Amino acid sequence: MRALIVDDHLLLAQTVGGLLSQLCALELQAVCGSAAQALLLLEQSCPDLMIVDLNLPGERWESVVEAYLKRCDQGRFIVLSGVAEGFSAPAWCQRALLAVVDKSQSWSALITVVHQWLRSQGGGCRLHDAMPALAIGELSPREQRVFACLGQGMLNREMAQQLELSLATVESYRKGICSKLGVSGSELVHLAVLHSVLPQTVEA
Repeated sequence: MRALIVDDHLLLAQTVGGLLSQLCALELQAVCGSAAQALLLLEQSCPDLMIVDLNLPGERWESVVEAYLKRCDQGRFIVLSGVAEGFSAPAWCQRALLAVVDKSQSWSALITVVHQWLRSQGGGCRLHDAMPALAIGELSPREQRVFACLGQGMLNREMAQQLELSLATVESYRKGICSKLGVSGSELVHLAVLHSVLPQTVEA
């Protein structure tokens, strides 16, 4: 099964795509940061699953979904949104919509939706003991909150607002966490997302 992710937050999208590949054996066909990139890709390929952010700056998510369903009539898609409760899918795409996942939830919610869809196709996801041993206990309470926010996909400015900190302070905490855990900035995002997913159990 092949998947396409369309989200302007590329680092997070690549991390989530990597988790889906690792935990669910999905082939990540591409991560597109804009509707225009996705439309170009869809002219040449037909992924089995598309995960699309509802908020694509300056662009319409509908244009991507319309092109996807026109080319891939058996395709299915998942909508990511920061305001999932207020979203109502248009009638023309409801048959192909698997779920609307709120970005404020743990990424285990997305993994669960993908797992259920794969089970209907004869597959499924496996949450295993791949989580590396991290010195989370060595982090200060504030650093642990920053780490948890990273696992939820928050940007620095969003964490600053959520935790009532300055942007510079958030950046300083991130550097401190990287130093304590012995990882790079990009590895930190991956581990934070993985840490937010693996403690949750996907039912078999």
